[in-house]
Amino acid sequence: MSRPGIAAVLSALIPGLGQARLGDRRRGLLIALPFATLLVIAVAALVIDPRNAINTILSPGMLVTSLVIVLALGAYHLAAILDAFSMGNRLGARRDPPVPRRRALGSPLLIVALAGVLALYGTIEFLGVRTYQVTQAVFVNPSSGFQIPAASFSSGPTSSGPVTAAPPPTPTPVPVPAWATDGRLNLLLIGSDAGPGRWLQRTDTMIVLSVEVATGRAALFGIPRNMINVPLPPESAAAFKGGRYPFLLNSLYVYATQHEKLFPGGDARGFRAVTGAIQELVGVPLDGAIVVNLNGFVDLVNAVGGLWLDVPSTLYDARYPLPDGTGYIAITIPSGCHKLTGERALEYARSRHMDSDYGRMQRQQRVLVALARQLDPLALLPRVPDLLDIAQQNLFTTIPLDEITNMAILAARVEPGEIQTIQFSPPTYPEFLTAKGIQRIRDRVASVFDAPTASPSASPTGPAATPKPCPKAS
Repeated sequence: MSRPGIAAVLSALIPGLGQARLGDRRRGLLIALPFATLLVIAVAALVIDPRNAINTILSPGMLVTSLVIVLALGAYHLAAILDAFSMGNRLGARRDPPVPRRRALGSPLLIVALAGVLALYGTIEFLGVRTYQVTQAVFVNPSSGFQIPAASFSSGPTSSGPVTAAPPPTPTPVPVPAWATDGRLNLLLIGSDAGPGRWLQRTDTMIVLSVEVATGRAALFGIPRNMINVPLPPESAAAFKGGRYPFLLNSLYVYATQHEKLFPGGDARGFRAVTGAIQELVGVPLDGAIVVNLNGFVDLVNAVGGLWLDVPSTLYDARYPLPDGTGYIAITIPSGCHKLTGERALEYARSRHMDSDYGRMQRQQRVLVALARQLDPLALLPRVPDLLDIAQQNLFTTIPLDEITNMAILAARVEPGEIQTIQFSPPTYPEFLTAKGIQRIRDRVASVFDAPTASPSASPTGPAATPKPCPKAS
């Protein structure tokens, strides 16, 4: 077998290894030095301060720099392969009798080595470019105005009564992120049909996710879209007498968008009004919002191969709206364990004609818990390109990019099967909000982690019934 070709393959595996195998160890070490140096620096950074290292890599400026470095390393790696091949030819010519020189195009091993390295660096470069594009689209710039407005908590009682004080920060020897100083991570999840600057419909799904930093316990609070008289944030409270929105909550975005003089924030005024109102309602600071196009939810479920769901009772809807709005269809999802496509999972989560908005909230929370339980990061690696496309087209968030690592570490501690699911439904939480009703919601949110997690209950005012995972999904 060709010595030049073998040397080329060895240097494709580890730059410089082919040269060392041919007898020139010094040359091999010198060629391997840049790669070894970068590897040592990367490992040291990850070991010393992994959070800061990952945040630095994900920053837009560093992503661009990394792409340039990858291109340079790829060119250097290819040069190392060609150098090993050429060195093998030179040594062969000195043998007695001389070995005929191998032409590059005539060496299958060299072609395989070059093709393999080109594929490796090309894939890394492609994913890097896509990651940069996604971060630019998904993580909104604060200057765009798409931020959760300031709350009234620090300025004393609101028009609906005093806000329950946040618990004191948990003592820790390590500095914690700003969002963790109150001991909790609070994120607002919104399901709609658009993104920044192109929202066209009312908010369809509103859920507050709260995670206790010290324990990793989590709770999902379903915010009914038909609540009336929700308190507005300070920046737009003057829009209505008493600082309350007198219509259905899910119409607030459209109303704010159409009344520029009453709601500040420019193109983001609808988003600011909705997120600020929910923040006032729950009485805890929201650390960020994640807005998902519901079509993106369909794509996500399909991308992960479907969603195993244990349906506790048969769902039937004779008037489920078609995606294009041209009419209605009848849908039936029998009780039992099913693997749902993205379309069927969305039908299960969105249907509301068989029961009510409150029944739909329970189903939405059940779907989120099931999805969290089944998402396997390792299994998703082959689908990374598809997932990046889905994120870029269907998702945006106000979470700062440099906080993603900290939040991901906390999220990894959450046990999906132990997430509390809570709906603010009548009669305990009336649709028309009074000061007493608002305070009851705030007290429930503030105290959700005060006691050990209770066993799941089917009560509409307590944790929703959480079926055991399907046997095939567990």
